[in-house]
Amino acid sequence: MMTDTTEAHEIGEDSARRLHIVQFGLLLAALVAAQWPTLTNMADIWYNTTTYNHCFVVAPVSLWLVWRRRSELATATPENAYSAFALLLGCAIISLVGEISGVNSLRHIGFVGSLMCLVPICFGWPITRRFIFPVLFLGFMVPLGDFLIAPLQELTATVSVWMIEVTGVAVKREGLFIELTSGVWEVAEACAGVRFLIANFFVATLFAYFSYDKLWKWVLFGVLAFVIPVAANCVRAYGIMMLAHVTDNALAVGVDHLVYGWFFFSLVMLLMLWVGSKFADRPLVDPVNEAPIKAGTGRRGGLGVAVSGALLISGCPAFAALTEPEPTAQPSALIDPLIPEGWDIVQWDGNAPDRWIPRFETADRAEMERLSNGTATVDFVIAYYTHQREGAEALHYMNRFDDDRIWMRSKLGTIDVDAGATDLPSTARLDSLTYINHINAERDNRFESRLVTSWYWVGGTLTADPIEAKLAAMKARLLGGEAGAAVIAVSARHDTPGGEIQARRAIEALLADLGPLAPALEAVGGD
Repeated sequence: MMTDTTEAHEIGEDSARRLHIVQFGLLLAALVAAQWPTLTNMADIWYNTTTYNHCFVVAPVSLWLVWRRRSELATATPENAYSAFALLLGCAIISLVGEISGVNSLRHIGFVGSLMCLVPICFGWPITRRFIFPVLFLGFMVPLGDFLIAPLQELTATVSVWMIEVTGVAVKREGLFIELTSGVWEVAEACAGVRFLIANFFVATLFAYFSYDKLWKWVLFGVLAFVIPVAANCVRAYGIMMLAHVTDNALAVGVDHLVYGWFFFSLVMLLMLWVGSKFADRPLVDPVNEAPIKAGTGRRGGLGVAVSGALLISGCPAFAALTEPEPTAQPSALIDPLIPEGWDIVQWDGNAPDRWIPRFETADRAEMERLSNGTATVDFVIAYYTHQREGAEALHYMNRFDDDRIWMRSKLGTIDVDAGATDLPSTARLDSLTYINHINAERDNRFESRLVTSWYWVGGTLTADPIEAKLAAMKARLLGGEAGAAVIAVSARHDTPGGEIQARRAIEALLADLGPLAPALEAVGGD
């Protein structure tokens, strides 16, 4: 009995496709299982941070883009690109570095990068190259962009103040606070424009995919998709403050402030897309590529590809689990053993209108005492961690010296101080905080400020540099070093112009009398 060779060929190709789909499914399941904490951490950020709500639709949109061009896959022959295992190994190492250093962004990048690598591993480079945009589009799953908030806040404040001055309106600036005769405005984190920047770039990338074939148009439109939202946010901040000013705060305050902002942003995005459409290579359709997908080497592995990939994917999380540090003992006291002779504890009112209470909610123990030597008065803060783990780290976004209600951060940077014999580096992190007190009906505002100098103690190393602290944490975890970690802060208040110098001297007065801090912190962890 004779069998039609064409039919036999089609049956063979269908079986091969099914095998590669099974490989992909098994590797995807292994990736999700091995890095489930990373995936849930990303999903938590997507859900709780409006800036990244769009991340939920990235994977469905990527699949939709492939589905729209499914006819191109009809004649394509899947294969296994073994060279992509090297990329998968690199992504696994990035995930491992993120895990042992506590840098969630690296964990997220490693997870999404590994997901991208599964495509060439299971379907080959020819198919991957044809569908490279849907694959790379998965990169939008990474909730990355918070590092832009601080510089964009500073830029927005600087440009908007300049525009107000050009308009001829009297304006004063104190860090991120802008004072007009009609009131005081804060360029808060939500005003940095990162939310709109990321949303605009997301939409612009899809628009470019459906509109442009030439690389230079992609690059130019990408640059505009970044520059225009940043410039528009400065104009928006200026416009809202001026609208409130000229209407005596009847408009553009409270909820109106947000409504006008998003209305303005929507117009900017539509205008940008309209201008971009004038230079489109095609009218919002999929890229046209009628040529069949070129055949590759034809290498095909069986389920061994899935097994090898699964072992590679799970190896790094397993290694991270093996290096999990043993926690130090819970300290019974942090500050009392460190108070130097000549300094006394001063009682302070935790319900006072101008109270300052730093936020270290994930610390295993956090203490703050107000100390005085009769001349200088400072607040001494230590937040201690028996060991660093996810959600409880010395360097964590939830650890803040401002509370957004009473004390708000007007500046973030570094400051040089005389650290005495503490072994602290002379360069400290600086948080300048401002408390706004409306003292009369004429809206005369008095800025009362506070300096906060702080350092990290991680892996036995004292530093104010976040990168150095992360590297010290990695070294300690890999080599079995000090598991305990802490944040050390000294703060002083100043209420007069030029008072920052006196506040720094008050801080230095305490540092001059403290002894070496690293041995003392090691000792409290041994209680």
